[in-house]
Amino acid sequence: MAKKKTGIKYWALKIFIITLILTAGVSVAAESLMGRLPIAAAAFIIVFIVLTGVVFDIIGIAFTRCDAAPFVAMASRKIRRAKSAIRMLKNADVVSSICSDVVGDICGIVSGAAGAAVAVKAALAGGWDQMVWAIILTSVIAALTVAGKAAGKTIAISKSKEIVSFVSSVVMVFVPEKR
Repeated sequence: MAKKKTGIKYWALKIFIITLILTAGVSVAAESLMGRLPIAAAAFIIVFIVLTGVVFDIIGIAFTRCDAAPFVAMASRKIRRAKSAIRMLKNADVVSSICSDVVGDICGIVSGAAGAAVAVKAALAGGWDQMVWAIILTSVIAALTVAGKAAGKTIAISKSKEIVSFVSSVVMVFVPEKR
């Protein structure tokens, strides 16, 4: 029992460090871009960040929902992506945590920070007060994120096998097969 608790503490520390580093890197890149880009281009990047978070949330949910049985059958027929899918499904908690919690939450936080930077830029360009821009942009970003994730949950649950199959095909390109 103590071994499991140590594993959880190690995983939490590991995910903390990964999240800290990724968030810092993405935040620096987003913030430096937001200051240089026109407002329309910055808004496009924010939408891209929100959509990235939604897609990774869909992937995380699909892995927690998906049954491994179809992939075991595919593996018996020597379908390569099935081995990758089975390996990831055995670690569905880790895949889900990385996709939904790390990438999804980082995208949510960074999109909010980028929205604040755009609000400041819009206010400085003239027109409405900075607070009005901040309220409008954060509301739109939150609504897009929540609505996207709500729709994504339905997709992830109903199409989990297809999503896992696609993700495992993509992962196969970047991660060599264990022998």
